[in-house]
Amino acid sequence: MNSKKKLEKNWGRLGMKYKDVPFGKIPINWGVARISEVTELVTDYVANGSFSSLAKNVKYKDEEDVGVLIRLVDYNNDFKGNFVFIDEHAYQFLGKTKLHGGEIIISNVGANVGTVFRCPYLPYKMSLAPNSIMVRFKENDDFYYFWLKSRAGQHMLHSIVTGSAQPKFNKTNFRKMLVPVPPKDQQNKIVSILQPLEKKIEENKKINKNLYI
Repeated sequence: MNSKKKLEKNWGRLGMKYKDVPFGKIPINWGVARISEVTELVTDYVANGSFSSLAKNVKYKDEEDVGVLIRLVDYNNDFKGNFVFIDEHAYQFLGKTKLHGGEIIISNVGANVGTVFRCPYLPYKMSLAPNSIMVRFKENDDFYYFWLKSRAGQHMLHSIVTGSAQPKFNKTNFRKMLVPVPPKDQQNKIVSILQPLEKKIEENKKINKNLYI
């Protein structure tokens, strides 16, 4: 069994009795809540101001500067370079989407809508780029990071997507999305199972990429 299948299988290990919810079956002692009830922050690039004010205050730069915009394309490139840079003024203007490393980011526009990844730790000041949402949970970001990447989480994310030529979802619908709420000890147990599996998956990806360099 490969690592991805193991990750999917481990979701059902805790609890013997289950109940049906909109995203599948969960242990009977788990709760269900809307994203808005379990998060302290859901934000995106346009939360910083109008399109005209963003255009006036944020200039994208190819040459290195103090800050970078974290994009899905950077994640797909393993954050190895070719960044979009911003100056100090732009970084301060984008105050509602400053990133420090480790935040959960979800692509909400385009062909890869629903892609979930963590903000890296880079030697630059960082801010969220357009076409993504940053979310911070009240408790246990790690559990919800793994759940959003799971089959059930991806199903729920894609259930709020609209449009065919340009698939997308907005913050309003995302905040209404349902998620599981396990007891804290079970959240921690799930994270302890999935973290080493994800690490192994990422290591295998790097090995496979190096084979074709």
